[in-house]
Amino acid sequence: MLDTTAELALLLVLAWLVANAAIAVVHRHDLARILREPVLARPVLVVESDDWGAGPAWQAPALQRIAEVLALHRDATGRTALLNLALVLAVPDGPAIAAAGAYQRVALDDPRFADILAALRDGAARGVFALQLHGLEHYWPPTLMASADPGVNHWLRQSVPAATEQLPAPLQSRWVDAGRLPSTPHAASAVDAAVADEVDAFARIVGSPPRVVVPPTFVWTREVERAWVRQGVECLVTPGRRSTCRDAAGLPAGDEGPIANGDRSEELSCIVRFDYFEPIRGRDAAHALRALDRAVREGRPCVLENHRDNFDGDRADAALAELDTLLGQALRQRPGLRFLSTHELCRILRDRDPQWVATDIAKRLSAWRVRLAGCARAWKLLRLTGAAALIGALAGLVSRRPAPDATPGA
Repeated sequence: MLDTTAELALLLVLAWLVANAAIAVVHRHDLARILREPVLARPVLVVESDDWGAGPAWQAPALQRIAEVLALHRDATGRTALLNLALVLAVPDGPAIAAAGAYQRVALDDPRFADILAALRDGAARGVFALQLHGLEHYWPPTLMASADPGVNHWLRQSVPAATEQLPAPLQSRWVDAGRLPSTPHAASAVDAAVADEVDAFARIVGSPPRVVVPPTFVWTREVERAWVRQGVECLVTPGRRSTCRDAAGLPAGDEGPIANGDRSEELSCIVRFDYFEPIRGRDAAHALRALDRAVREGRPCVLENHRDNFDGDRADAALAELDTLLGQALRQRPGLRFLSTHELCRILRDRDPQWVATDIAKRLSAWRVRLAGCARAWKLLRLTGAAALIGALAGLVSRRPAPDATPGA
Protein backbone atom coordinates (compact mmCIF):
# COMPACT_ATOMS: atom_id res chain seq x y z
CA MET A 1 0.00 0.00 0.00
CA LEU A 2 2.84 2.38 0.86
CA ASP A 3 4.58 1.63 -2.40
CA THR A 4 1.39 2.33 -4.35
CA THR A 5 0.85 5.62 -2.52
CA ALA A 6 4.45 6.67 -3.09
CA GLU A 7 4.23 5.81 -6.77
CA LEU A 8 1.00 7.79 -7.12
CA ALA A 9 2.55 10.77 -5.36
CA LEU A 10 5.59 10.58 -7.62
CA LEU A 11 3.38 10.45 -10.71
CA LEU A 12 1.45 13.51 -9.52
CA VAL A 13 4.67 15.42 -8.90
CA LEU A 14 5.99 14.45 -12.33
CA ALA A 15 2.69 15.47 -13.95
CA TRP A 16 2.85 18.80 -12.12
CA LEU A 17 6.42 19.37 -13.27
CA VAL A 18 5.59 18.44 -16.85
CA ALA A 19 2.55 20.74 -16.90
CA ASN A 20 4.54 23.72 -15.64
CA ALA A 21 7.42 22.92 -17.97
CA ALA A 22 4.97 22.93 -20.88
CA ILE A 23 3.67 26.34 -19.78
CA ALA A 24 7.24 27.62 -19.61
CA VAL A 25 8.03 26.33 -23.10
CA VAL A 26 4.89 27.78 -24.68
CA HIS A 27 5.42 31.18 -23.03
CA ARG A 28 9.22 31.11 -23.11
CA HIS A 29 9.59 34.42 -24.97
CA ASP A 30 7.50 36.34 -22.44
CA LEU A 31 9.19 34.60 -19.52
CA ALA A 32 12.64 35.33 -20.93
CA ARG A 33 11.73 38.99 -21.34
CA ILE A 34 10.53 39.17 -17.73
CA LEU A 35 13.75 37.71 -16.36
CA ARG A 36 16.28 39.55 -18.53
CA GLU A 37 14.79 43.02 -18.10
CA PRO A 38 16.49 44.92 -15.26
CA VAL A 39 14.46 45.65 -12.12
CA LEU A 40 14.68 49.30 -11.11
CA ALA A 41 15.39 50.11 -7.48
CA ARG A 42 13.45 53.40 -7.54
CA PRO A 43 10.47 54.89 -9.39
CA VAL A 44 11.28 56.56 -12.71
CA LEU A 45 9.02 58.67 -14.93
CA VAL A 46 9.93 59.41 -18.55
CA VAL A 47 7.39 61.32 -20.66
CA GLU A 48 7.94 61.30 -24.42
CA SER A 49 6.08 63.44 -26.93
CA ASP A 50 6.30 62.88 -30.70
CA ASP A 51 5.93 64.91 -33.91
CA TRP A 52 7.26 68.30 -32.76
CA GLY A 53 9.42 70.47 -35.00
CA ALA A 54 8.88 71.61 -38.56
CA GLY A 55 5.17 72.29 -39.06
CA PRO A 56 2.30 74.45 -37.82
CA ALA A 57 3.09 77.73 -36.08
CA TRP A 58 0.91 76.96 -33.05
CA GLN A 59 3.72 74.76 -31.73
CA ALA A 60 5.82 77.73 -30.55
CA PRO A 61 3.38 79.09 -27.92
CA ALA A 62 2.38 75.55 -26.99
CA LEU A 63 6.00 74.63 -26.25
CA GLN A 64 6.44 77.77 -24.17
CA ARG A 65 3.38 76.93 -22.06
CA ILE A 66 4.48 73.31 -21.64
CA ALA A 67 7.90 74.49 -20.47
CA GLU A 68 6.31 76.67 -17.81
CA VAL A 69 4.29 73.73 -16.44
CA LEU A 70 7.31 71.43 -16.39
CA ALA A 71 9.38 74.00 -14.51
CA LEU A 72 6.87 73.97 -11.63
CA HIS A 73 7.72 70.40 -10.64
CA ARG A 74 10.96 69.06 -9.16
CA ASP A 75 11.85 65.56 -8.06
CA ALA A 76 13.65 64.55 -4.86
CA THR A 77 17.01 65.61 -6.33
CA GLY A 78 15.68 69.06 -7.26
CA ARG A 79 15.55 68.29 -10.95
CA THR A 80 12.70 69.80 -12.96
CA ALA A 81 10.28 67.61 -14.86
CA LEU A 82 11.17 67.23 -18.51
CA LEU A 83 9.53 66.24 -21.76
CA ASN A 84 11.46 64.15 -24.29
CA LEU A 85 10.53 65.62 -27.67
CA ALA A 86 10.90 63.52 -30.84
CA LEU A 87 11.61 66.01 -33.62
CA VAL A 88 10.49 66.02 -37.24
CA LEU A 89 13.09 68.10 -39.05
CA ALA A 90 11.35 69.03 -42.33
CA VAL A 91 8.03 69.30 -44.14
CA PRO A 92 7.21 69.81 -47.83
CA ASP A 93 7.82 73.18 -49.44
CA GLY A 94 4.40 73.21 -51.09
CA PRO A 95 4.79 76.20 -53.41
CA ALA A 96 8.22 74.99 -54.60
CA ILE A 97 6.82 71.51 -55.32
CA ALA A 98 3.87 73.00 -57.20
CA ALA A 99 6.21 75.15 -59.30
CA ALA A 100 8.93 72.58 -60.03
CA GLY A 101 7.00 69.31 -59.91
CA ALA A 102 9.80 67.81 -57.81
CA TYR A 103 10.08 67.30 -54.06
CA GLN A 104 11.45 70.21 -52.03
CA ARG A 105 11.63 70.45 -48.24
CA VAL A 106 11.57 73.22 -45.65
CA ALA A 107 13.83 72.39 -42.70
CA LEU A 108 13.28 73.32 -39.08
CA ASP A 109 16.07 75.92 -39.20
CA ASP A 110 14.30 77.81 -42.00
CA PRO A 111 13.31 81.36 -40.89
CA ARG A 112 9.64 80.37 -41.21
CA PHE A 113 10.08 78.11 -38.17
CA ALA A 114 12.26 80.49 -36.14
CA ASP A 115 9.80 80.78 -33.25
CA ILE A 116 9.36 77.02 -32.98
CA LEU A 117 13.10 76.40 -32.99
CA ALA A 118 13.67 79.16 -30.44
CA ALA A 119 11.11 77.56 -28.10
CA LEU A 120 12.76 74.16 -28.48
CA ARG A 121 16.22 75.52 -27.81
CA ASP A 122 15.05 77.59 -24.86
CA GLY A 123 13.35 74.58 -23.25
CA ALA A 124 16.45 72.45 -23.80
CA ALA A 125 18.65 75.13 -22.22
CA ARG A 126 16.32 75.28 -19.19
CA GLY A 127 16.49 71.51 -18.80
CA VAL A 128 12.78 70.91 -19.36
CA PHE A 129 13.11 69.52 -22.92
CA ALA A 130 15.30 66.68 -24.13
CA LEU A 131 15.48 66.60 -27.93
CA GLN A 132 15.59 63.33 -29.85
CA LEU A 133 15.27 62.23 -33.47
CA HIS A 134 11.95 61.23 -35.02
CA GLY A 135 12.89 61.67 -38.67
CA LEU A 136 14.01 64.12 -41.31
CA GLU A 137 10.39 63.76 -42.46
CA HIS A 138 7.51 61.77 -41.01
CA TYR A 139 7.10 60.01 -44.36
CA TRP A 140 9.14 58.79 -47.32
CA PRO A 141 9.15 61.67 -49.85
CA PRO A 142 9.36 59.57 -53.06
CA THR A 143 6.31 57.58 -51.94
CA LEU A 144 4.22 60.74 -51.54
CA MET A 145 5.42 62.20 -54.82
CA ALA A 146 4.41 59.01 -56.63
CA SER A 147 0.95 58.91 -55.05
CA ALA A 148 -2.13 59.26 -57.26
CA ASP A 149 -4.28 60.23 -54.25
CA PRO A 150 -5.66 63.78 -54.81
CA GLY A 151 -5.62 64.40 -51.07
CA VAL A 152 -1.94 63.52 -50.81
CA ASN A 153 -1.12 65.69 -53.82
CA HIS A 154 -2.94 68.63 -52.25
CA TRP A 155 -1.19 68.04 -48.93
CA LEU A 156 2.21 68.13 -50.62
CA ARG A 157 1.49 71.41 -52.41
CA GLN A 158 -0.32 73.45 -49.75
CA SER A 159 1.14 76.79 -48.76
CA VAL A 160 0.60 76.45 -45.01
CA PRO A 161 3.26 74.27 -43.31
CA ALA A 162 1.84 70.78 -43.48
CA ALA A 163 0.75 68.74 -40.46
CA THR A 164 1.74 65.12 -41.01
CA GLU A 165 -1.18 63.94 -38.85
CA GLN A 166 -3.39 64.70 -41.87
CA LEU A 167 -1.72 62.05 -44.03
CA PRO A 168 -3.18 58.52 -44.31
CA ALA A 169 -1.64 56.43 -41.53
CA PRO A 170 0.33 54.04 -43.80
CA LEU A 171 1.99 56.97 -45.57
CA GLN A 172 3.24 58.37 -42.26
CA SER A 173 5.64 55.42 -42.02
CA ARG A 174 9.09 56.56 -43.15
CA TRP A 175 11.03 53.31 -43.30
CA VAL A 176 8.89 51.29 -45.72
CA ASP A 177 7.28 52.15 -49.05
CA ALA A 178 3.55 52.05 -48.28
CA GLY A 179 2.44 53.62 -51.56
CA ARG A 180 1.05 50.20 -52.43
CA LEU A 181 -0.04 47.69 -49.82
CA PRO A 182 1.33 45.50 -48.49
CA SER A 183 4.39 47.72 -48.21
CA THR A 184 7.80 46.97 -49.67
CA PRO A 185 11.22 47.65 -48.12
CA HIS A 186 13.53 50.41 -49.28
CA ALA A 187 16.85 49.64 -50.93
CA ALA A 188 19.70 49.47 -48.42
CA SER A 189 21.55 52.29 -50.21
CA ALA A 190 18.47 54.55 -49.94
CA VAL A 191 18.16 53.80 -46.22
CA ASP A 192 21.83 54.60 -45.62
CA ALA A 193 21.56 57.90 -47.45
CA ALA A 194 18.33 58.92 -45.70
CA VAL A 195 19.68 58.12 -42.22
CA ALA A 196 22.88 60.05 -42.93
CA ASP A 197 20.81 63.03 -44.11
CA GLU A 198 18.59 63.09 -41.03
CA VAL A 199 21.47 62.69 -38.58
CA ASP A 200 23.37 65.53 -40.30
CA ALA A 201 20.25 67.72 -40.24
CA PHE A 202 19.66 67.03 -36.53
CA ALA A 203 23.27 67.90 -35.66
CA ARG A 204 23.06 71.12 -37.70
CA ILE A 205 19.74 72.23 -36.22
CA VAL A 206 20.08 71.09 -32.60
CA GLY A 207 23.82 71.59 -32.26
CA SER A 208 24.69 68.02 -31.29
CA PRO A 209 24.18 64.63 -32.95
CA PRO A 210 21.12 62.57 -32.00
CA ARG A 211 21.60 59.86 -29.39
CA VAL A 212 17.97 58.66 -29.26
CA VAL A 213 15.70 57.76 -32.16
CA VAL A 214 11.94 57.14 -32.20
CA PRO A 215 10.90 55.44 -35.49
CA PRO A 216 7.83 57.13 -37.03
CA THR A 217 4.71 54.98 -36.52
CA PHE A 218 7.01 52.30 -35.03
CA VAL A 219 7.53 50.64 -38.41
CA TRP A 220 11.21 50.03 -39.17
CA THR A 221 13.69 47.29 -40.06
CA ARG A 222 17.05 45.96 -38.91
CA GLU A 223 18.60 47.57 -41.97
CA VAL A 224 17.52 50.95 -40.62
CA GLU A 225 18.93 50.06 -37.19
CA ARG A 226 22.31 49.24 -38.71
CA ALA A 227 22.30 52.60 -40.49
CA TRP A 228 21.51 54.42 -37.22
CA VAL A 229 24.37 52.62 -35.49
CA ARG A 230 26.79 53.64 -38.23
CA GLN A 231 25.73 57.26 -37.63
CA GLY A 232 26.35 57.11 -33.87
CA VAL A 233 22.79 56.73 -32.52
CA GLU A 234 22.80 54.88 -29.19
CA CYS A 235 19.21 54.37 -28.11
CA LEU A 236 16.10 53.05 -29.87
CA VAL A 237 12.62 53.71 -28.47
CA THR A 238 10.16 50.89 -29.15
CA PRO A 239 6.62 49.74 -28.29
CA GLY A 240 8.05 46.37 -27.19
CA ARG A 241 8.25 44.88 -30.69
CA ARG A 242 9.55 45.72 -34.15
CA SER A 243 6.99 46.07 -36.96
CA THR A 244 8.83 45.65 -40.25
CA CYS A 245 6.05 46.40 -42.76
CA ARG A 246 2.47 47.51 -43.40
CA ASP A 247 0.06 44.72 -44.32
CA ALA A 248 -2.62 44.69 -47.02
CA ALA A 249 -4.96 46.60 -44.71
CA GLY A 250 -2.28 49.22 -44.01
CA LEU A 251 -1.69 48.07 -40.43
CA PRO A 252 1.78 47.63 -38.88
CA ALA A 253 2.80 43.99 -39.31
CA GLY A 254 5.77 41.62 -39.50
CA ASP A 255 6.17 41.88 -35.74
CA GLU A 256 9.49 40.82 -34.23
CA GLY A 257 10.01 40.58 -30.50
CA PRO A 258 9.22 40.84 -27.69
CA ILE A 259 11.74 43.59 -26.91
CA ALA A 260 12.59 44.36 -23.27
CA ASN A 261 14.06 47.46 -21.67
CA GLY A 262 17.83 47.22 -21.90
CA ASP A 263 17.87 44.77 -24.82
CA ARG A 264 20.55 45.31 -27.46
CA SER A 265 19.63 45.30 -31.14
CA GLU A 266 22.26 45.98 -33.79
CA GLU A 267 24.28 47.69 -31.01
CA LEU A 268 21.36 49.97 -30.12
CA SER A 269 20.07 49.92 -26.55
CA CYS A 270 16.30 49.53 -26.47
CA ILE A 271 13.72 51.38 -24.41
CA VAL A 272 10.11 50.17 -24.26
CA ARG A 273 7.20 52.56 -23.89
CA PHE A 274 5.06 51.36 -21.01
CA ASP A 275 1.76 53.21 -21.48
CA TYR A 276 0.20 56.47 -22.66
CA PHE A 277 -0.47 60.01 -21.57
CA GLU A 278 -2.87 61.18 -24.28
CA PRO A 279 -5.63 63.38 -22.76
CA ILE A 280 -7.42 63.88 -26.09
CA ARG A 281 -7.74 60.09 -26.42
CA GLY A 282 -9.03 59.52 -22.88
CA ARG A 283 -5.65 58.58 -21.40
CA ASP A 284 -5.48 61.41 -18.91
CA ALA A 285 -3.49 62.03 -15.72
CA ALA A 286 -5.50 59.42 -13.80
CA HIS A 287 -4.69 56.83 -16.46
CA ALA A 288 -0.99 57.74 -16.43
CA LEU A 289 -0.84 57.61 -12.61
CA ARG A 290 -2.27 54.09 -12.64
CA ALA A 291 0.39 53.19 -15.19
CA LEU A 292 3.08 54.66 -12.93
CA ASP A 293 1.84 52.59 -9.98
CA ARG A 294 1.90 49.43 -12.10
CA ALA A 295 5.36 50.22 -13.48
CA VAL A 296 6.77 50.71 -9.98
CA ARG A 297 5.34 47.40 -8.80
CA GLU A 298 6.88 45.71 -11.86
CA GLY A 299 10.25 47.37 -11.28
CA ARG A 300 10.04 49.05 -14.66
CA PRO A 301 10.47 52.68 -15.76
CA CYS A 302 7.17 54.35 -16.56
CA VAL A 303 7.83 55.57 -20.11
CA LEU A 304 4.71 57.35 -21.34
CA GLU A 305 3.84 58.05 -24.98
CA ASN A 306 2.35 61.40 -25.97
CA HIS A 307 1.88 63.40 -29.20
CA ARG A 308 1.89 67.08 -30.01
CA ASP A 309 -1.73 67.12 -31.15
CA ASN A 310 -2.79 66.97 -27.48
CA PHE A 311 -1.66 70.60 -27.18
CA ASP A 312 -3.21 71.99 -30.37
CA GLY A 313 -5.73 74.83 -30.22
CA ASP A 314 -8.68 74.46 -27.86
CA ARG A 315 -7.27 71.22 -26.50
CA ALA A 316 -4.20 72.87 -25.03
CA ASP A 317 -5.67 74.18 -21.77
CA ALA A 318 -7.08 70.79 -20.79
CA ALA A 319 -3.88 68.96 -21.77
CA LEU A 320 -1.70 71.36 -19.80
CA ALA A 321 -3.94 70.97 -16.75
CA GLU A 322 -3.67 67.19 -17.04
CA LEU A 323 0.12 67.41 -17.37
CA ASP A 324 0.30 69.57 -14.26
CA THR A 325 -1.92 67.11 -12.38
CA LEU A 326 0.12 64.11 -13.52
CA LEU A 327 3.43 65.57 -12.38
CA GLY A 328 2.13 66.94 -9.09
CA GLN A 329 0.27 63.78 -8.10
CA ALA A 330 3.15 61.54 -9.18
CA LEU A 331 5.53 63.39 -6.85
CA ARG A 332 3.06 63.28 -3.96
CA GLN A 333 2.33 59.58 -4.38
CA ARG A 334 5.96 58.62 -5.03
CA PRO A 335 8.25 60.98 -3.07
CA GLY A 336 11.33 59.12 -4.36
CA LEU A 337 10.31 59.61 -8.00
CA ARG A 338 13.01 60.58 -10.48
CA PHE A 339 12.54 62.46 -13.75
CA LEU A 340 14.90 61.21 -16.46
CA SER A 341 15.61 61.80 -20.11
CA THR A 342 15.30 58.80 -22.39
CA HIS A 343 19.04 58.90 -23.04
CA GLU A 344 19.84 58.83 -19.32
CA LEU A 345 17.50 55.88 -18.78
CA CYS A 346 19.08 54.13 -21.75
CA ARG A 347 22.57 54.41 -20.26
CA ILE A 348 21.41 53.30 -16.81
CA LEU A 349 19.90 50.13 -18.26
CA ARG A 350 22.81 49.53 -20.63
CA ASP A 351 25.38 49.78 -17.83
CA ARG A 352 23.19 48.07 -15.19
CA ASP A 353 24.06 50.98 -12.90
CA PRO A 354 23.82 49.59 -9.32
CA GLN A 355 22.63 52.98 -8.07
CA TRP A 356 19.48 52.43 -10.12
CA VAL A 357 19.15 48.71 -10.87
CA ALA A 358 18.09 46.43 -8.01
CA THR A 359 20.49 43.67 -6.98
CA ASP A 360 18.50 42.53 -3.94
CA ILE A 361 16.82 39.19 -4.70
CA ALA A 362 13.70 40.07 -2.69
CA LYS A 363 12.94 43.15 -4.78
CA ARG A 364 13.71 41.33 -8.01
CA LEU A 365 11.54 38.32 -7.15
CA SER A 366 8.65 40.57 -6.15
CA ALA A 367 8.90 42.49 -9.44
CA TRP A 368 9.14 39.27 -11.48
CA ARG A 369 5.99 37.95 -9.82
CA VAL A 370 4.03 41.11 -10.68
CA ARG A 371 5.36 41.06 -14.24
CA LEU A 372 4.38 37.43 -14.60
CA ALA A 373 0.87 38.16 -13.32
CA GLY A 374 0.58 40.67 -16.17
CA CYS A 375 1.00 37.85 -18.71
CA ALA A 376 -2.65 36.86 -18.57
CA ARG A 377 -2.54 33.48 -20.32
CA ALA A 378 0.60 32.19 -18.62
CA TRP A 379 -0.54 33.40 -15.20
CA LYS A 380 -3.97 31.81 -15.56
CA LEU A 381 -2.36 28.46 -16.37
CA LEU A 382 0.10 28.79 -13.49
CA ARG A 383 -2.79 29.49 -11.14
CA LEU A 384 -4.49 26.33 -12.33
CA THR A 385 -1.38 24.26 -11.59
CA GLY A 386 -0.79 25.99 -8.26
CA ALA A 387 2.60 27.28 -9.36
CA ALA A 388 1.39 30.87 -9.03
CA ALA A 389 0.62 30.32 -5.34
CA LEU A 390 4.05 28.78 -4.84
CA ILE A 391 5.74 31.75 -6.52
CA GLY A 392 3.74 34.14 -4.34
CA ALA A 393 4.68 32.27 -1.17
CA LEU A 394 8.36 32.30 -2.14
CA ALA A 395 8.24 36.03 -2.89
CA GLY A 396 6.59 36.67 0.47
CA LEU A 397 9.14 34.56 2.31
CA VAL A 398 12.12 36.25 0.69
CA SER A 399 10.66 39.72 1.25
CA ARG A 400 10.59 39.12 5.01
CA ARG A 401 14.36 38.82 5.15
CA PRO A 402 16.18 41.82 6.69
CA ALA A 403 16.80 44.38 3.95
CA PRO A 404 20.38 45.47 3.22
CA ASP A 405 21.40 48.95 4.30
CA ALA A 406 20.18 51.62 1.91
CA THR A 407 22.77 53.31 -0.24
CA PRO A 408 23.57 56.77 1.17
CA GLY A 409 21.91 59.49 -0.84
CA ALA A 410 19.70 57.05 -2.73
